[in-house]
Amino acid sequence: MPKFSAYQRETTREEREARKRIHPIWRGVGFALIILIPILSYAGMVVLLQQNAEKNWFPMPADLVARPGMFLYNGDPWIYFKIVIVVAFMLVLYALFTLVTFLISSAFAPSQYGPYDVPPIKGKVRKRAR
Repeated sequence: MPKFSAYQRETTREEREARKRIHPIWRGVGFALIILIPILSYAGMVVLLQQNAEKNWFPMPADLVARPGMFLYNGDPWIYFKIVIVVAFMLVLYALFTLVTFLISSAFAPSQYGPYDVPPIKGKVRKRAR
C-alpha cells in the first residue's frame, strides 16, 4: 500500500455496474407505492369529507366550487376541493413513506467505511499558536 496516495483495487466493469444496480425488490416496492398511495389518498379524502359533513370540522371554501361550463366540471361542484385534498394526502403519505424508507435504510445499511479506510480521529484538535 502506498504511503502518500490512496489504494484502490482494480475493479472490472461488471463489478462497477453491479454496484450501481438497484435490487429488484425495491423496484417492486416503489411500483406498489405508486399505485397504493393515490388509492389511499382518495379513500382518505372520502372519509374526511363524510366526517366533515357530520361534525363540521372546517368550512368548505366557496372559491373552490366548480360551476357549469368550468374546466373539469362533471356535475360535482366540489371537484376542485377534492383534488386539493387528494394531492395534500398524497404529499403527506409520500413524505411518511420516504421517512420510513430512510430509517430502514440507515438502520440496515452497511458501514460507510470500507476495510481500507482509516477510522476517524477521536482526539482533541489543538489550535496552533501564531
